[in-house]
Amino acid sequence: MKSILFIGHDANRAGAQYLLLHLLTYLHEIGIQTGLVLGEGGPLLADYEQVTTVYPAFSPAPVSTSGLRKRVLAKLGVGQTGYNHQALANLPELIQTIRAKKYDCIVANTIANGHLLQLLEPLKLPFALYVHELETSIQIYTRTDDLFYELTRVSHVFCGSEAVRQNLITHHGLTTTNTSVLNSLIRTETLLTKLKAVDQLSVRKQLGIPANAIVVGGCGNVEWRKGVDLFLLVAREVLNTQPNIHFVWVGIPDNGEETRRLRYDLDRMGIVSNVHLLPPGGNYLDYVACFDLFTLTSREDPYPLVILEAGLNRNPVLCFDGSGGSPDFVGTDTGCLIPYLNLSAMANVLGKLSDDPTERVRLGDLFYERAMAHDVTRLVPQLLSKLDSVFLQPTPDQYADR
Repeated sequence: MKSILFIGHDANRAGAQYLLLHLLTYLHEIGIQTGLVLGEGGPLLADYEQVTTVYPAFSPAPVSTSGLRKRVLAKLGVGQTGYNHQALANLPELIQTIRAKKYDCIVANTIANGHLLQLLEPLKLPFALYVHELETSIQIYTRTDDLFYELTRVSHVFCGSEAVRQNLITHHGLTTTNTSVLNSLIRTETLLTKLKAVDQLSVRKQLGIPANAIVVGGCGNVEWRKGVDLFLLVAREVLNTQPNIHFVWVGIPDNGEETRRLRYDLDRMGIVSNVHLLPPGGNYLDYVACFDLFTLTSREDPYPLVILEAGLNRNPVLCFDGSGGSPDFVGTDTGCLIPYLNLSAMANVLGKLSDDPTERVRLGDLFYERAMAHDVTRLVPQLLSKLDSVFLQPTPDQYADR
């Protein structure tokens, strides 16, 4: 595969967008030409532009509506959809510019790009999907006609986890033949360098956390499936017996109705001083570097990058069984796979690990090795080989040395 056109729904700081950045950066380093059509802008735009040719399918004018709210409104057919009149007016020019690059195929990152794929249909390029969503997210972030177009025209679907694959087979008619699992990928060297550079004492001081306190981390948007409310309930149960532990969640906006509700609960539970709700954006790895344990309280999550980042930080990772793809990473051999929504069980494991530094180190080393297995140098050759087998006729072991 010599030249690939990628599609991304926006350039916000979130897991799928960072994964795409890791992927594009590695392809840039090994000399494969790429382009990126973006449905919306965001803070990662400049980073994308450093490693690929970006084709904006959006107006440069700022949009005030949040990404989540905008996509929900779009699904309902209310308000702006993110693909405004200016983008549509410039479509012929965009098609002409992209066609001149002679890309071999399209890879759409996430299942939320059906509309963009239809806009790019004049290119007559075959396409594959890299799907990171489970059913709740599919229902939120897609429209019926866009999803039908994607799944009836796609040549191959890469699935971020086995759970994603089984959901697409069970609910959307795909098969084991046109799907394969490609777990979330990261640039381990880059992330390790950033984690090691963090002045942990300074960050802890900034947050009001003692240098020797155990820190339990969480990360994600304020939405039902991420389980921020469950994180608070687990924190309360742990703090009832171990009041010196601190809990940090990264991804809570400073304002908004959901934030107000979370702070309302925190205040009445009497644990405000030990639970820190931090906004999204910035260098969130500064906070990850300070974690001793990581809890994924998601009700549904495909295979989030943050569990890999926590693994690189040598943190034991806890998650709920039946919550998506994360249990594959956590495994049944660690004692960290918790029965679904059993908050007492999660609190119990956190308490035991907080009191057992030797076990924390043992599990931390185990999760570190599992995270290292997700490096781009191991997984991207699988992606390229599969693309060749689907779209071209590759020579044997064409990407074995990459």
